[in-house]
Amino acid sequence: MNATHRLATLHVSSKDLKVLHSLLNLTGGQSRSEWVIGSDGDADGDAVLIDVDDPDGAAAWPGLEDRPRPAVALSRNRGFPARHVLYKPIRSQQLQQLLGDLAAADEAPAGGAGWPALVFEQGDDPALPLAEHLRRRSWDQPVLLADASDTWLVIDPGAGVWYSNASDREFDALFHRRIRRGEVRSLSSTELIDHTNGLEQQRLTNLKWRAGLALSGRALHPELVGDVRFMLPQVPLQALSDTAYSRQARALLERPKDVAELADSSHADAHDVAAFLNACHVCGFLVLDRETTGLAIEG
Repeated sequence: MNATHRLATLHVSSKDLKVLHSLLNLTGGQSRSEWVIGSDGDADGDAVLIDVDDPDGAAAWPGLEDRPRPAVALSRNRGFPARHVLYKPIRSQQLQQLLGDLAAADEAPAGGAGWPALVFEQGDDPALPLAEHLRRRSWDQPVLLADASDTWLVIDPGAGVWYSNASDREFDALFHRRIRRGEVRSLSSTELIDHTNGLEQQRLTNLKWRAGLALSGRALHPELVGDVRFMLPQVPLQALSDTAYSRQARALLERPKDVAELADSSHADAHDVAAFLNACHVCGFLVLDRETTGLAIEG
């Protein structure tokens, strides 16, 4: 029998509430978790959706995001700084993805040994997420990743920078693709200049962070599963823009913690813990404490 969850709503218009109910009715039974939508002003739920385009909603948002219960921003602003965002106009696929993530976050495993692990293809040229290629340093010269829609990403590992014409939605699709090392095209110095001329140069660490966050809903990188504790020498700059991540970073400054201790001390859900640790691992920020090897700094 599917679990039933409740999505509370605050300052959400009657029009958007009707859309939410209609989309849930159309997609009923397609996910393992069932959701019901609260009426506007009903704040009692497993997660809360708040329209931050509404002045009252924008004023209430900071207090909601600080609480352990997941808060979702409803907005037309594609750049709104929140862990969970539902964009207007509301679409079925986006809503189902969001509700699936929220349901998974509510099902935190009891300890590190029972935490689900990501599975990566093996072989000479395995198909891997971009995050894992970046962690493994698969490329040592400028490369171009492109697709049929003319979306492209240029990575220059020697300079530690990247460039792209991709939108946030296109980046999300790219982060979830499995790519073989041989699928990318190496760029000469001249080609690199041609592709990046006039574009803003961005730090490669920020791309690693974003790709790491997107690795999984709540599964950990296989190197982070088992009898291992984590510590950070400092708070990553990338974590400062999200309350859930900055809380975890501060918790790992104190002493080594395993994944269950981290979730408990930071009041973070399974989704946020996995995303944070995966991103830190991809970037090489973590200090790993294993019983057999002692403390070891990544990178």
